[in-house]
Amino acid sequence: MSEDWRKTFRYRIAIDLVDPLGRGRSGEPVEVALTFAAYLPAADGIVVATEEGVPVLSQIIASSEAGDGRLTSASVCFVVDLPPGAVRTRYYVYLGDSPGPKGTEPGIRRLKPQLGDGVRRLDTGIYEIEICRGTGGGDGGSKWGIRHFEHKDQAINLIHDNNNAFGGVYGPFFTPENGLVNPPAHMVIDFEPIVEGPVMCRYRMRGTVPDGLLPELRGKTIEIWWTFYHGSHWFVRSYYVDDYETTIDGRPCSNRITVGDEIESGKNNLRLSTYRHHDGTRYRAGDLYAEILLERLRDLQARNPEAVNAAMDKLGINRNEDPASWHWDNYWRMFCVIEGALPKEVLGEEVERIWRSANEIVWSDRDHNLMKFTDDAVDVNREPQQTIFPLNAQKTCEFSPPTGYAFVRYVNRVIPRMQIVQRYDSGWVNWGTNGENEYPELPTGSTIWSAYGAFADWRREADCMEQPLAVAVHALERE
Repeated sequence: MSEDWRKTFRYRIAIDLVDPLGRGRSGEPVEVALTFAAYLPAADGIVVATEEGVPVLSQIIASSEAGDGRLTSASVCFVVDLPPGAVRTRYYVYLGDSPGPKGTEPGIRRLKPQLGDGVRRLDTGIYEIEICRGTGGGDGGSKWGIRHFEHKDQAINLIHDNNNAFGGVYGPFFTPENGLVNPPAHMVIDFEPIVEGPVMCRYRMRGTVPDGLLPELRGKTIEIWWTFYHGSHWFVRSYYVDDYETTIDGRPCSNRITVGDEIESGKNNLRLSTYRHHDGTRYRAGDLYAEILLERLRDLQARNPEAVNAAMDKLGINRNEDPASWHWDNYWRMFCVIEGALPKEVLGEEVERIWRSANEIVWSDRDHNLMKFTDDAVDVNREPQQTIFPLNAQKTCEFSPPTGYAFVRYVNRVIPRMQIVQRYDSGWVNWGTNGENEYPELPTGSTIWSAYGAFADWRREADCMEQPLAVAVHALERE
């Protein structure tokens, strides 16, 4: 298209983007809501350009039309870079009667899914990801969520063999009292595209959690909204679960959830091997609850070896394998009502023992519950059970010293406790919004901003998520 395209666009609206931090922005998505009155553009007659008049890749993500097909309002999305020290930058939204240039970037590409239950595989320019509905098979490879996650520059799938999932909801359903139902592994979730375009893709996932043992948790639905952007490390998700009230290891709990971002590095490997908070990390080391499960399992083996052997056979676990070396999912599958590995009467007795032991040990005031604090990164794999429970999380970083890659997150609600696992032997890494004994801690309705990459300053990335660019929309002017 000729460079004089602006001659056919008679009106424009100035958009000022203000950086409250002044630290620079890289690939930050911006959404601008516009209302038209004096002039109504054509449905495809919107062009976003820099102050110098260079068109950038943009997308209308929502709009309303008058009777003649012209727009009365529109929300426009584009991605912005801003150098450090630049407090303000200006863009223009040009309005016309016909299509205009949309920038030179290729935008998000939809690829053919490679997994059996994959519903979308996207190349965002930064990531290649595949979103799956799940199969309900009960193991890691059947979970819904993101089961392929690859930074294109690194070219490594963080979920080895696609045998886990990123972004699933676990608590409050995934507890001893409820029969250890694992929602991501035991349900198939509905998938709905909301917006798909070159700059942004937004999806809704929704499903009903399988019933466990507790009547107050039956028939509950979960809903997740995912948003991905072209050329941006950021992706955003919001979580909603039906209202509930229940107890977990004897303590009341309502309207909080556990989100589990899990990756699999492969045995004797760790893609992410340290953890820290933005302003220092206060945490308790060691997973007492994992020890409780192992103790209960070994006790059951001694008392009822026939039941345990039959359960291991049903779950495909080698009878000669030491339970201490099992993948974490196998503990849950052993004590899960849906798996049916143990007879129902045996399961009921063991579930009672588990939560009572957890209540006594995890919530006690013994020395092992004393907290630690560090301004430095925590080498989680060197902590007891390769697990820590950090307090008051909001801006977090999982980091790999050998590669320089990090997962950075910002949550818009403070998470009172989290569970962070980084296990070299199994290669399992978990960022979970739960405290001990799977007690969920993230309020429903929360939103999580996430980014994975080799960031020069991860704190700056988290700060920008917390304080995005401010948008000032000016009055319509004639070009």
